[in-house]
Amino acid sequence: MSIISRNILSGLGWAVVAITVWSGSLVMLRLGVTTSLNAYDLTMLRFSVAALILSPVALRRGLGTDRLGLTGLVTMAVAFGAPYVLLIALAMKTAPAAAAGALNPGVMAIASVLLGRIILGDRIGRVRFAGLAVTAVGIVLFTQAGGAIATGHLILIGTGIMWASYALIVRRAAVPALNATAIVAVGSAVFHLPIYIVALPKQIFTAPLADVLVQAGFQGVLVSVVAIYAFNRSAELLGVVAGATLPALIPVVTLGLGVVVLGETARAGELASAILVTMGLALILIGKPAMRWLSINIPRGVIGKRPPLDR
Repeated sequence: MSIISRNILSGLGWAVVAITVWSGSLVMLRLGVTTSLNAYDLTMLRFSVAALILSPVALRRGLGTDRLGLTGLVTMAVAFGAPYVLLIALAMKTAPAAAAGALNPGVMAIASVLLGRIILGDRIGRVRFAGLAVTAVGIVLFTQAGGAIATGHLILIGTGIMWASYALIVRRAAVPALNATAIVAVGSAVFHLPIYIVALPKQIFTAPLADVLVQAGFQGVLVSVVAIYAFNRSAELLGVVAGATLPALIPVVTLGLGVVVLGETARAGELASAILVTMGLALILIGKPAMRWLSINIPRGVIGKRPPLDR
């Protein structure tokens, strides 16, 4: 097997890890804010645990100020760190997990591709443009299928733009995966923990110990360390479009987990919209091969036979 093939397989493996953990994370955040913990508790658990694990990395390798500058460093910590997570947790007080699974990665994909075009001069191309259009339609239909648009839906749109900004900074500065993970974790802990301790409302002292430990393990280890490292590592191995396309399966996976774990109802419109978002993100990821597969298999499904190969 060639080095390129191994890199692609390895990158896809890291992508699967990130997608699985992030889908579960949205469900766990929804579970946390609707039971015993609040958004501030969950954000604190996520980044205090991650900072403890990754502070040796930051001390040994530095925070990358030589590549990023202070502005880039702060922007990374804000765009994908504590403020990002806090906003998602607050959004899920009024928006279901399925909404986060569709809106957040869908908006991220659109914003990431557009920012890459505007700032880095990336070529979008017809297939990726079609993917953007399909994703946008899915997002609009999803918000309509879920009933009235709540404040949480608008917040999730904002967090998608924040995520895209983070991915663009990491790509532009070529920050190694482990360094980027440490920057987000340690930077978030430094900014968020003092404010949490002094000023923010807390429910952690009255919450069951089991709830605290489960959230600390999932949010602090799996999400803030494993998933972010997997996201950055996959982007290194798969190339420039990975930042916009890793979330391709999150909408449907999150919708399914929301039904199984939280007992949420998956309406037909929400399921169809989540599939549309996933298809749009897949077009952005796979490009021409995906379009060719669709052109062959959709007619086959409609008319019951394969179109001639010379078409």
